[in-house]
Amino acid sequence: EPELTPEDAQEIPVEVVVQTKRFAKDPSSSQFWVWLPLSGSLLPLGFAIWLRSLGLSFEQSLTALLLAIFTSAGLVAVGAIAGKRSSLPTLVLSRAAFGVFGNLGPAVILVLSRLFWALVLVVLGYLLIAQNLAGSATLSGNSEPISWIAVGVLAILVLGAAVLSSLGGKILVWAQRLSGGIGIVTAIVLSITKMSDSGFVIATGDSGSWLRALGASVVIFAIFGLAWSSASSDYASGLPVNVRGWKVAGWAILSMGLVPAILGTLALVAFGELNDRDFTASFNGLVVGASSATLGILVQVSLIATLVTTIAMSLRSSSMSFESIQLKFKAPIATPLIAVASAALAVLGLSYLGVSGFWFNLHGYALLLAVPVAAWSGIFVSDVLIRRIAYHEVSLSRSYGFYKAVNLVNTLGWLAAVVLGWGLLKSELIEFRWLGFIADSTANAEFWAQSNFGVVIAFATGLLLPVAAGIPRIKRQEKEVLAIEARRNDLKDVLGLVD
Repeated sequence: EPELTPEDAQEIPVEVVVQTKRFAKDPSSSQFWVWLPLSGSLLPLGFAIWLRSLGLSFEQSLTALLLAIFTSAGLVAVGAIAGKRSSLPTLVLSRAAFGVFGNLGPAVILVLSRLFWALVLVVLGYLLIAQNLAGSATLSGNSEPISWIAVGVLAILVLGAAVLSSLGGKILVWAQRLSGGIGIVTAIVLSITKMSDSGFVIATGDSGSWLRALGASVVIFAIFGLAWSSASSDYASGLPVNVRGWKVAGWAILSMGLVPAILGTLALVAFGELNDRDFTASFNGLVVGASSATLGILVQVSLIATLVTTIAMSLRSSSMSFESIQLKFKAPIATPLIAVASAALAVLGLSYLGVSGFWFNLHGYALLLAVPVAAWSGIFVSDVLIRRIAYHEVSLSRSYGFYKAVNLVNTLGWLAAVVLGWGLLKSELIEFRWLGFIADSTANAEFWAQSNFGVVIAFATGLLLPVAAGIPRIKRQEKEVLAIEARRNDLKDVLGLVD
């Protein structure tokens, strides 16, 4: 292969292999299957029902849904590009943007966020199992007595997820494919069944509120996109470095964007006459109150497959994220520990989190965590898009490497974005009444309360930081990396060395 000089890198817009030589054969299309358990599930239907329960019009619901889904898909797609450039976890790759030590602050928050979402999946699994055992669609996480039978069933599912996560590889890939396929079929059948009962209706009597639609879109973005943005590179690290980035991103957008957009739109049409504003009862009724035994079995199989697979993905990503905060646990050890901790916290914490309802609490905690994650995601995404060559992996673990110990602009900018986002975000939860300390002093406090725009501001601030102050630094890093790689190749040829 011809040698690449720094001048060549500026003239030829291709990605270069830097130090990492992998023999992986994963095609770029693997990114479609990786994310299908999330997008090809009942989750898009849940989003659609929730939007309809807010009294939004069809146009407002559709706009909110598509905006959130495709923004989320974009985050995951860019993270996938970063992942195929290196075999390291997402939160380690972000050291290129923050510095090896500067990355510690954001990484700690994002590791906690990953653990939180693992806990949410376990709690959600418990609630769904408990309501199915009770044969009731009324359970909402509101201080009901703990069902120890449901806890036992949940323990089995979590154990299965932990084993699946530890095995990884082709077994996890096939589980993702199977789960996503079953989920798509189930979602389509449920929507068609609903339309056959109530007809094809998209009009509603409510005019709705575009401001509320914007706020709902931000919540979906927090749950669907930001919850997984810190894991977006983890499942692309096996791709060969020379795979085109646009192919990797395209398959990720197809999976995380197009599939849930179609399922969600179908559900919006199917539930066009939904008058019940209680989302919990509506969604639980969908899960438990299937119109036929066959459909009920299909729904239960889909739910179990989705839960086990997504919990496995979350456990695997959580165990990989520890490396970013200088805690090196092997996956076979870390995964079971996280699984046991999540299950225990789910049972012990349900009485507290369920006081006002699981969904109500999830809304509040998801938005709180969304602000620091959104600020980090903005910086990470922007940094990835500016770069054109693979990461110098040794420098990602050395404070004296090309990425330095601390990038003050991005690190302090992230802190400022978090403070700004929390200052403009309002919450109904008592423990988060301190939020909105900036919004309270404005004349438009109601706008900030309904729009959840603090998350958007944090994300936008993060996006702008590398563009405004990082391009010269990134280009300088890439020149230095290419120069040392050229010298390494020269020495290899002269001395007859092999990798």
